[in-house]
Amino acid sequence: MTIKLLITYTLCMFFAGNVNAIEADSAVTITSLKNEYRFNWNSKSNRVEIKQKLNSIYTSNAYQVNYTVTEFYNNNITIDDISCKVDGHTPRNFKPLYTYYGSDDIFYSDERICYFPLELAKKGSNGNVTFEETLTDPRYFTSIYFAEAEQIQQGEVSIEVPRWMKLDIKELNFNGFNIKKSTVYKSGDDADIITYTFSNIPAMKKEPNSPGPTYIYPHLLIMCKSAAAGGKQFTYFNTLADQYAWYRELVKDVAGDQAVISAKSRELTAGLTNDMDKIKAIFYYVQDNIRYIAFEDGMAGFKPEKADEVLRKKYGDCKGMANLTKALLTAAGYDARLCWLGTKHIAYDYQTPSMAVDNHMICGLNYKGKTYYLDATETYLGFNEYAERIQGRQVLMEDGDKYILAKIPYALPVQNLSSEISKLSIKGTTLTGKVSNLWKGEDKEGVLAGINSVKHEKVDEATKRYLAAGSADYTITNLVLSSTANPDKDLTAAYDVERKNGISAFGKEYYIDMDNRKELSDAAIAVDKRKNDFWFPGKQHIVTETELTLPPNYKASGIPPELNISKPGYEFHISYVSSPGKLTYKKTLLIKNTLLTKANFAQWNQDIEQLNKAYNENLVIKPVSQ
Repeated sequence: MTIKLLITYTLCMFFAGNVNAIEADSAVTITSLKNEYRFNWNSKSNRVEIKQKLNSIYTSNAYQVNYTVTEFYNNNITIDDISCKVDGHTPRNFKPLYTYYGSDDIFYSDERICYFPLELAKKGSNGNVTFEETLTDPRYFTSIYFAEAEQIQQGEVSIEVPRWMKLDIKELNFNGFNIKKSTVYKSGDDADIITYTFSNIPAMKKEPNSPGPTYIYPHLLIMCKSAAAGGKQFTYFNTLADQYAWYRELVKDVAGDQAVISAKSRELTAGLTNDMDKIKAIFYYVQDNIRYIAFEDGMAGFKPEKADEVLRKKYGDCKGMANLTKALLTAAGYDARLCWLGTKHIAYDYQTPSMAVDNHMICGLNYKGKTYYLDATETYLGFNEYAERIQGRQVLMEDGDKYILAKIPYALPVQNLSSEISKLSIKGTTLTGKVSNLWKGEDKEGVLAGINSVKHEKVDEATKRYLAAGSADYTITNLVLSSTANPDKDLTAAYDVERKNGISAFGKEYYIDMDNRKELSDAAIAVDKRKNDFWFPGKQHIVTETELTLPPNYKASGIPPELNISKPGYEFHISYVSSPGKLTYKKTLLIKNTLLTKANFAQWNQDIEQLNKAYNENLVIKPVSQ
């Protein structure tokens, strides 16, 4: 197995995690890897191709290992030949299977998979597997990873580059790895052979909340610029202008039937006189009525479907949804444009012209001197709200035959406010009263996604379970949930609550747990197991305020100390405010920077320990007479 394109990496890791009965790196080790890449002029098809010979020797670490070898390919990659030998002999039942790759996340893809079992009966048996392939367009030759799903003992990657082929190679994430580079000139082919040798490369591991592979694993970013072969000149991505020009060609004829688009635009904005109301009506229509699907099909992985087709089908990928948003806004007379970008998952930006730079498309709207970025795939985010995955990311915006480079704004944690205000009183050992919740931004999006994933008649039940965090001791009645139909509005819930077991009584003294949520209480990081930095899904702003009415002739006798932790990336604050006949518990938790580096794990764990200590402190009340 080899990894050539970023998408192939993602699919490989997904597939490997599902097909192997035991973890790949515990079943086999790649004791030798030798991958060769050679640029070749194909005079019959008049194109530059990349010939790939990918050889791996898998050595079993146990007896009776049945390991599945997988190789991904697509419309731009052909598998020309496969050989497999186990301890020097071709297995009797060796018969590779070829099929389309399927995933719940992808509606249609041209991604295909070749796979076959590698049966290694003895411990120490060797399976020698070679794939010979052809990649038919240098634009799609973007990445070579040195890590695989299995540990690599010894590896070699060589790239033969004829002098007529111009490219740049970026070496990324080499620190901490034993990687050596050499270059020799092959006079017979007038080519340079660039060779990387490496050893003891650990297996790729999927770890929750990790940065994307481009941040972690040693790899080469290949940027094919131009070629002069067969008496012809080919320009790939010599500059960002070249990349934009290629993208521009793909989107020239995707507006679709203008009569259909104009009619729909008029229908959506009928009766509206305010520009912003019209803009939102169009944007929210695409959000609410066009189902997002992933569609990857060679050039169609970069070319949007025509806007009228997306409108007719009522589904589309990010490109199709962005294109429809643009077409409808343009038909209404607004300056809307397509924007390419790479989400936070990708480490690169447009300083490195390559198809590996971007994986997403949205619509940019220029209105009254300001640019708004409209991502209709974020179904429940409001206008001018941006998901964490695109905040701060560089965008390539179309501007006729030119382009504009810009950045999507960062959002403050308050965009994702989650607030809970409670007014409670004591009834025996039960806390009773009224609660109101409010959600904004991505927190609102998360709640709405859950609500809308259940049948309409079960919404109340599902909402109650969510608010009770699955606890049978948290009983909700008289639930009133605000409308979920308007993305501009905050989501609110109001209800009566009975919270059992929140109080322990010893004689006439009450020990009260003021916080039943205790967010982040389980957020300590196992530093002995965690390999990578930690990325929070989004910024957070959690506010809790609980007002407790004291029983007559009672007073607070034991008020827990305040907690105030302020770090550059996060803050935890807990306090108690006493007033006549009442006591108010206040909590604010902020995640300001979604990246928590390994260097900060120890401090984070100390602070989570302090947060839990504060959570475990009980408020003590007793009669005034005592």
